[in-house]
This record gives sequence, structure tokens and C-alpha cells, in this order.
Amino acid sequence: MVCALGQSENRHVSHQVRWYPPPEGCIKVNVDGSSFGNPGNAGFGGLLRNDIGVLLHGFSGSCGRASNLLAELSAIWRGLYLAWDLGYRTIIMESDSKTALNLISKEHQHDFHPYGTLLSLIRKLISLPWSVTFNHTLREGNECADWLTKFGANSADTLKMWTSPPPQLNLILLADVSGVSKNRLS
Repeated sequence: MVCALGQSENRHVSHQVRWYPPPEGCIKVNVDGSSFGNPGNAGFGGLLRNDIGVLLHGFSGSCGRASNLLAELSAIWRGLYLAWDLGYRTIIMESDSKTALNLISKEHQHDFHPYGTLLSLIRKLISLPWSVTFNHTLREGNECADWLTKFGANSADTLKMWTSPPPQLNLILLADVSGVSKNRLS
């Protein structure tokens, strides 16, 4: 912020954010969770894509009335579980929740956390014989997972699996594959 003669002027820096495909031989799992009200109607969603951006599988669901953090952790757990179950062994997991990612990285602080059971389930999946890398992404680089999350929060389904994208998601997927950048003010 710059102040001059009693006036303040906000200066925002804009930078470009986009989705990046994983390297060849790896899949990327983008996940998101949200709650309308925190706590409120909560949902999770995510999708698995290959190195050329093709949707391999997607998922969404409702958490009922829950917090943002529970929804974010549920998305991570579901994404890991699905990737393992489908036989993928080299994955990059991306989430826009720094809080969830930080909790997962702290191995011995789960015992007394309100979501300790879910965190333990995530840690058990991570310890399986596979390569899992966690990355933080910004919301603008996670739009497909965000769309699935909102769909999940507004549905009665506790879990819906997607083998092909819903039509409303096709344009967002196309923008990701095409490398379209979005502005982010900071």
C-alpha cells in the first residue's frame, strides 16, 4: 500500500495461473473440498488426469454439514484411495488447501486432532509402495476440482464416480489442456 497526502492506494500484482499436466508416466490428481457456511453444506471432488490432460476418472460427493477442512481432507483421501484402487503407482496430488497439506505432512500430530482418524487413513495410503508427491496449487489452477466439489456439495450423493466428464465441465477441461492462464491478484 502506498500513502500520499492522506490518501491510500492499493497496488495489486497480477500473475498468471494455469493447470500443468504431470510428466509422462505419472498421473495428476487434483482435489478440492468446500463448505458453504463453514460448517455448512460441504462437498468434495477431484479428478485423475494423464500427461496429456485426458480425464481418466473423476469423483464428487457430499460431506453433509461439515467444515472446509473436513471436506478438503475427504477429497485428498478419496483421491488417493481411487488412484491406488485403479492401479496408478506414480501420482502428483494437488490441492489448494495449505492447511490440509500441512496437516498431512506432520506425521505425529494426528492423535489428538479432531480429524485424526481421517489423517491416519491418509497416512496409511501414503505409506503404500507407490510414489505420491503433494503440491499446493492456487484455486485458479484447480478449477475442474472446484467445479466437482460444488457439484458434490449441492447433491445428495455421498459419492459419485465419473468415467466421463459432465457436459458443464468440458470447457474447463479444454481450457486446462490448452494451457489457458487465469489472472490472480495478490
